[in-house]
Amino acid sequence: MESTVAQVWTGANRLQQMSLPLPQPGPGGLLLQVTANGICGTDVHFLSKEPTAPLVLGHEIVGRIIAFGPGHERHDADGLPLAEGDRVALFPWLPCGRCRGCHRFGPGATTCTDAFVYGIPPEAIGLEPLAADGSGTGPTLTGGFGRHVDVRPGTYMWRVPDDMHDTIASLLDPLAVAVRTVDVARTPTGTWDEVLTPDSTAVVLGLGAVGLLATIVLRQAGVGTIVAAGGRPSRLAAAHAVGVDVVLDTHGQDTAARRRFVLDLTRGLGADLVIDATNSPAALAEALDLVRRLGTVVEVGNIVPDGTTIAVDPARDVCQRNLRLLGVSFNPPRSYAQGMSLLARHDLPFGRLISRSRPVEDADAALRDLAGDVVKIVLTGS
Repeated sequence: MESTVAQVWTGANRLQQMSLPLPQPGPGGLLLQVTANGICGTDVHFLSKEPTAPLVLGHEIVGRIIAFGPGHERHDADGLPLAEGDRVALFPWLPCGRCRGCHRFGPGATTCTDAFVYGIPPEAIGLEPLAADGSGTGPTLTGGFGRHVDVRPGTYMWRVPDDMHDTIASLLDPLAVAVRTVDVARTPTGTWDEVLTPDSTAVVLGLGAVGLLATIVLRQAGVGTIVAAGGRPSRLAAAHAVGVDVVLDTHGQDTAARRRFVLDLTRGLGADLVIDATNSPAALAEALDLVRRLGTVVEVGNIVPDGTTIAVDPARDVCQRNLRLLGVSFNPPRSYAQGMSLLARHDLPFGRLISRSRPVEDADAALRDLAGDVVKIVLTGS
């Protein structure tokens, strides 16, 4: 059997380059040669822990189709035809289609209780962890931190346009998060809690990829004024480049100063919408403090628990102010379809978010990059 190379998570803060078997695609599946895989903040979080079993991480997967398995329908999630050599971006969730969540909300729902997710340890989404012995098989090509991915039958995917760079296509997954984050804030037009309007003010806390992409989606949704807060110089510069109206440096302002600024900007009312895209639990408390009465707060930054808690007074912070407090973790295929349509637009500055790309063999160096002043780092197939 042929072999390929992958970076395998084998211990806390340890990736080990391994030679793994390159399988023939199974019935309904396909074999993908990875051309780009963005490194997500959750990947870094996972790597800081001990794995229950060796695993190939990476869920922001773009690749070129090498071979189809028998019976593959050879079209993408939008019905576009697929052929060997085409590039696709994957929806990382593969719901079971059998559980109550799938039956009630559809096969693309991420409420599945028996799902498979590319490049994600199962316990991170509330499922049974991998067996410590790997059930005798060892790590397999289930994530994008390698040269190839063994794509399972039923996986949603979108064909990448010929004029779209691989690194831009790798933004599809975090962009889908941003799309879903804004979508959940929608209400029927004219309702009292409508917040996506030309006269509204939205605040985004956190200027990683999701936060920056959320500002782009907010602008496309028609939000009038967008304020964003972050700390790294490259991310502050990127916020200006993507058209944020006001960029706040969290290193130069404390939470009290940011609150005063937002209140001054909104004539003492507070922001209509606040999105917390940080990975700091304390930022949720700040978000609740920045939003107006009858406003909306969306929490998207804290999806992996680390044992940290914050104090929230449900009466004062939520009920008495009639807030909508919404949580976002993962996203349906529709968010990816919307995201691909946005990525295909040449007037939106998605390239400004890519700080650097490195070959997958240089994954350790890419992880060191992430500790510095960068926005998005992408692993590539060459």
